[in-house]
This record gives sequence, structure tokens and C-alpha cells, in this order.
Amino acid sequence: MSERLDDATLAAYVDGELDPDQLREIEQAISRDPEARLKVRKMREIGALLRSACSEAQFQNVPDALIQVARPRRRKRVSRWISGALAASILIAGFIGVDYAVHTQWQHEVGVMEPRSAMLDEIAAYHLVYARETEHLVEVPASRQAHIENWLGARLNRRLPVPDLTSFGMKFEGARMLVLGGYPVAQLIYSRDHGEPVAVCVTFGEQKIAPLEIAQYHGINVASWNDNGYAYVVVGALTEDAIQHIAVKVDTSLKRA
Repeated sequence: MSERLDDATLAAYVDGELDPDQLREIEQAISRDPEARLKVRKMREIGALLRSACSEAQFQNVPDALIQVARPRRRKRVSRWISGALAASILIAGFIGVDYAVHTQWQHEVGVMEPRSAMLDEIAAYHLVYARETEHLVEVPASRQAHIENWLGARLNRRLPVPDLTSFGMKFEGARMLVLGGYPVAQLIYSRDHGEPVAVCVTFGEQKIAPLEIAQYHGINVASWNDNGYAYVVVGALTEDAIQHIAVKVDTSLKRA
């Protein structure tokens, strides 16, 4: 792995602490580095497990003294992910065997996960990171919608109009481009009056048609389907009924393109 992709850099990437230029650079580097991709997924899996294990009120705020114990002695930048994960691990490892569970389960799932499931897993993991952002929720704002449609459409070799989801109480906020397995993923992000943002993703897929399916990844619902060489994904903290209706609307909108 290159010097640029050290663990601190990958942790900052997972934390969402990079600016747009850095983010593009690191995503491109990760797409070419299998070891880095595995480390990123491992960090996200551990983070998701720790968030779930520490969701009770008594675990919401990790005491400063505990973080000091967990922090390495070397005066080196320690990301929120590293310090939080170390401190939370001390809290819960004794009674749930978190280290063993994460490593063995993660290694097994990576080895047996089908390409489609792996893609959906990555998209859900990305969404959990970006959905927490406010100022940096998107790379290009909705005010530049025409540019977004031209830019992401060119990357995917197609027209890509932004679906209008206002009937679902969702406002288009803008977009970003992810890179998974060396392929571009257009991510259109919508905010809601109540609840976290929802993302609509489009990338290259198999030529065969795959009907709409809904599954959970990292604790959130993910709707996905394939049509005419493209894969479509709707991801967010939504009920199955809600995400299905949104997916049908997205499918109808993009079929007109």
C-alpha cells in the first residue's frame, strides 16, 4: 500500500474529515488498492458494530479519562474513529467479545459475499458516513443541477436527470461521485424534514434485468434493481414500504431518460 494510504488517512476518510479534493484523490487511490478497500470496510464494520453496541444512553458519551487511557502515547493525530473505537472497545469487549466477533465475521463475509451484495454493502457504509454530514453533505450543490446531470451522466455514458421526489417530502440537496471497484457511482442526495438524508445511486450493472429487492445493510434498508446495464440503489433510514414507493418513482423517472 502506498505511503499516502496509511491508516490515519483511511481513518480520516471513513470519518468524513477530508475536503472534496482530498476525497476524490483518496477514493481513486482506494479503487486501485485492494488492501486499502479491505481496511476501509473493516473500519466501517467495526464502527457500525460499536454504534449498535453503544446505542444505550449510558454509552453515548465516552469519559475523557477513558479516551486518555485508549489514546496512543506517541504524539500523532488520532482520528475520531480510532479514539472512539478504542474507548468503546474497552467498554464492551469484556462481555461481547467484540474484537473476535468483528474480525472473524468480517473476514468470513468478505470471502463469501457476492459482487452485488458487496456493492450494496459498500454503498450503505458510504451512506452512513455521509448522512451525518451537514455542511459537506454533497460535493456539488443542487443549485448546479444541470451541471450534476451532465457531469454524472457523462461518467455513466447516459442521460441522468435528477428524479423529483418532492411528493415524498424529500428535497434534492446535490450530488457526489463515489468510486467502487474502479467504477463511478452517481450519488444523488435528498434531505427530509424529519429523518436523515436518503441517497439514490446509479452505476454500471449487469445487462440482465434484476427486479426490485429490499435488504438491510448496516442496519438500514437498501432497495436495489438492475435494468438495461445499470444498477439502481435507494438507501436510507426508511421503512420497507416507504423505500419501495421511492424506488418505483426513481425507476419511472430514470426510464424516461
